[in-house]
Amino acid sequence: MILSKPFDRGDLVNFDPSTGATNSTVDVPSKPKGNFHQLGQRCIAIYCEDNALILQVDRDKWDLSSMGVNLNYFHNLDSRTTCFEVKSSEKSVSLEYKSWWAEIPGFEPVEPEMDEDEDFLGYVFEIWKNRKLQESLIRSWT
Repeated sequence: MILSKPFDRGDLVNFDPSTGATNSTVDVPSKPKGNFHQLGQRCIAIYCEDNALILQVDRDKWDLSSMGVNLNYFHNLDSRTTCFEVKSSEKSVSLEYKSWWAEIPGFEPVEPEMDEDEDFLGYVFEIWKNRKLQESLIRSWT
């Protein structure tokens, strides 16, 4: 499936949801079915499958509209890191990484709305919180 990389110049990748692997060679231009981001060695994708919005981290998948899925996104100001967690009764994942603002001297993240523009997982968190946005993305990516 073709996914866009909105935090990497909008480049396209060919994503295999069964393995979580990508190929940067996109032979036939087609409409992206979602978005992709590489965080260190982790592959993170959000896409539409069977009329549901799926979040995938490596091989683990969650339906973002499921009431049994909970996301957390927060900053550790002392270590200048960001924490992102996905929890469900079946599986959970927790990621901690350098915050997008960590290299900006004296920067204090007091405007959380900047996270969705600067950090892919901040963007994912905003999608999870907003049902209307989820519905819009499903329509767009179907």
